[in-house]
Amino acid sequence: MLREKAKVVNSFLALVDVLIAIISYNLSVFIELKRLDPLTNKDSIIVHFLLIFLWYTLAKALRLNQLYRSRPYSVVLFGCLNLAVVGTSALILFVWVLDLYSIDFSRLLIFGGIDLLLTFGFKLINYSYMKRTRSKGFNTLHVIVIGDHTARSFLRQIVKMKEWGYRITAIIGNKELEQEFGPIAPFLPENTDIEQLLRNKTIDEIIYCKETPSIKEVEELLQLTSEIGVVFRMYSSFFNMLTNKTHLHYFGTTPLLTISNTPLNYLELRVKAAFDILFSAFVVIVFSPIYVILAMAIKLDSKGPIFFKQKRVGLRGRKFILFKFRTMVSNAEELKEKLMQQNEMDGPVFKITNDPRITRVGRFLRKTSLDELPQFFNVLIGDMSIIGPRPPLPSEVKQYKRWQLRRLSMKPGITCIWQVSGRNNIPFEEWMKMDLEYIDNWSLKLDFIIFLKTIRTMIRGDGK
Repeated sequence: MLREKAKVVNSFLALVDVLIAIISYNLSVFIELKRLDPLTNKDSIIVHFLLIFLWYTLAKALRLNQLYRSRPYSVVLFGCLNLAVVGTSALILFVWVLDLYSIDFSRLLIFGGIDLLLTFGFKLINYSYMKRTRSKGFNTLHVIVIGDHTARSFLRQIVKMKEWGYRITAIIGNKELEQEFGPIAPFLPENTDIEQLLRNKTIDEIIYCKETPSIKEVEELLQLTSEIGVVFRMYSSFFNMLTNKTHLHYFGTTPLLTISNTPLNYLELRVKAAFDILFSAFVVIVFSPIYVILAMAIKLDSKGPIFFKQKRVGLRGRKFILFKFRTMVSNAEELKEKLMQQNEMDGPVFKITNDPRITRVGRFLRKTSLDELPQFFNVLIGDMSIIGPRPPLPSEVKQYKRWQLRRLSMKPGITCIWQVSGRNNIPFEEWMKMDLEYIDNWSLKLDFIIFLKTIRTMIRGDGK
C-alpha cells in the first residue's frame, strides 16, 4: 500500500515539474519579447509538447520526486540541477534538429535558469513542510532496530533527525548498545521473539545493522517480514563494495568477480580532476587580493613566515609538501612536545581546543577555515584534490592499523566528510571509517553535497 501510494505521489509531483517547466518557458519568453507567447505558431506548440514529454520523462528517470525521508536539501538541489541541465540540453538539441528557427537558444538558456530556481524553490517549500510535519509527530514510521555497535551511528541520526519521522519502538541488541541508547526506546534481549513483537506492536519497518550478519537470522527475518508485510532494511559495509566497486573481469573465457577498493568510473573521475583544476585556478585568481590581505595580517600579527609548510602523505603513500597560512607561533613544533598531555584526540592525531600556540589572526583563520586557502596551490600542482580524505602526517600513518591504510587509496582533499561533520568532536576511529565510506560511496553527487556543506561550515565558523 505504501509503495503504491509513493508511486501515485511521485507521478503527481512529476506533473508539477512539467507545469513548472511550462511556466518557466513562458516567463523566459516574456523576458525576451516583453509579452507572453500563446500557442499561435507551430514552433511554440512543438516546444510545449517537448517540454511535457522531456520533463515528465526526466523527472521519473532521475527519481527527483522519490519520497526519501532522509534526503538533505543539497541532494534535492543536485537533482534539480540535473533536471535543468539535462532537460535544457535535450530541448536545445531537439530545437536544432527540428529547425525551430523562431526559438532562440538564449531564450532556452534563460528558461533553464528559471526552471532550476522555481523547481528547487517548490521542492524546498514542500520538503520543509513535510519535515516540520514529521518533527511534530505526524506521518511517522514505527521501526525496530536490530543491531550491534555498528548501529550506533544510525541510531544517533534517528534520534537527532526528528524530521525524518522515524519512531523507534524497540531496540534489540547487546549491553554495549543499551548503555548509550537505553533511555531512547525499550531495550529487548537478542533472543526476543520478533514474530510475537510484530503481532503485538504497530511496526512499519525492521532495520538490521550488524557488522557480521548472520545468514540464518537474515533469512528468517526476510521470510517473516515478507509474510507479514513489514519493510525489511539491512546495512552492511560489504554492500558498498558490491554495489559500487564490482565488475566481471574475463581471463580468456573465465569470468572472475572483481572487487576494487577505489572508484572505477573513469569519466566521472576525469570530470572531478577537471573541476579541481578549473575551480582552484578560479579561487587563486579571483581571491588573490584576499591572499595578499591575509598574508599582511599574518606578518603584522607575529614573527615568522606567512606560509606553514609540512610534509604530508598523499595517494598510496606519496609524500608531498602541504601549504597553509601560518596560524601558530614560529616555534610551534618545538612546543608541541610540552603540550602532548593535553591532547584531546584519541589515536595518533594531536588537537587541543585552546592551543596556546595559535596566534590572534591564526584563531580567526582556523575558525573560518581560511588557513586552508593555500592548499589550492597543492591541487594545481596535482598533489591534492578539492574533496577527499585529509592528508595525514607520516608519523600518524606509521601508527595506522592495516584497515586504516585504505584511506590513502584516493587522492587527499582540502575538505571531506569529517570536515563538515564535527571535526574534532569525532573520535579518530569513526573519522577513519567516514573516509572509507567516502571512498566506497564516491560519486560526483557526493562531492557536490560535501562542497555545499563546506561552504555552510565556513559561513558558520565551525573551525577550531
